[in-house]
Amino acid sequence: MISSSANTRRGILYMLFASFLFALTMVFAKLLSASMGSVEVTFWRNAIGLILIGVFILKKPIQNTGGKPLTLVFRGVIGTIALLAFFYTVGATSLSNAIVYAKTEPIFTAILAFFVLGEKLKSNAMIAVLIGFIGVAMLSGMEMGYLHVMGILCGFLSALAYTSVRSLKAYYDERTVVLSFMLSGVIIPAILMVVANYVTSDIFAFALSPFVIPAGTDWVWIVLMGVAAAYGQIYMTRAYFYAKAGIVSTISYSVVLFATLFGILLGDVLPTPMVIGGGVMIILSGILLSRTK
Repeated sequence: MISSSANTRRGILYMLFASFLFALTMVFAKLLSASMGSVEVTFWRNAIGLILIGVFILKKPIQNTGGKPLTLVFRGVIGTIALLAFFYTVGATSLSNAIVYAKTEPIFTAILAFFVLGEKLKSNAMIAVLIGFIGVAMLSGMEMGYLHVMGILCGFLSALAYTSVRSLKAYYDERTVVLSFMLSGVIIPAILMVVANYVTSDIFAFALSPFVIPAGTDWVWIVLMGVAAAYGQIYMTRAYFYAKAGIVSTISYSVVLFATLFGILLGDVLPTPMVIGGGVMIILSGILLSRTK
């Protein structure tokens, strides 16, 4: 029998590897953003993932209780919009900034759990939320331009998607939830790429970009991005199986370090002291919130 400490170490290692894979996903998305829009990046990310999850399902068929189809669809749609906003920020700013914006998700999750699920928000959790919002203000340089709005939108919608997942656990196999997300992540971008040929909008720029036929190394980045994202999800799930959620959530912030290092290798400008301070406060807020659960 494996000891509790051995399980915890395994969970930590799985989460570190998952964070590394998620950071790699961002690298490949960044490389693709030079030749295609964030909508198409989202499409290919989910298309490759859909193939992989299909293989997993063939090996072990899904068994669902069912009962919440609208919530399942809602999770897929909201998750896709969050991913569109995320890949927009990846293409428009440094990898470190993009991932820190995405990591505001625990802040919004705590707020949504209070208002939507009726969970109590303890005093230390409220302090953590306040710290997080101060961090967001510092990260954005006290401005609210389009890019900053997209970053915050990504965090908020990710929290909304995560909150809906919690209500689906008792009804669906986790692969069904992932499958619904990836199906939405293929169908919605495909529709948006068609619409983009006829409609332009400054407000919805993150969700409107025409299809561009991938060429050369683009195909390599597409496959690597999809595989890295899918296996990152698998190892993250395994991490939560072996170690406590609070520990895994804390270790998950290692993705910020990996993304920053990869970003520097890609030529990202080093963040300013204010941006670093804002990032640290957002990470601290997330860690404190994971400890209050």
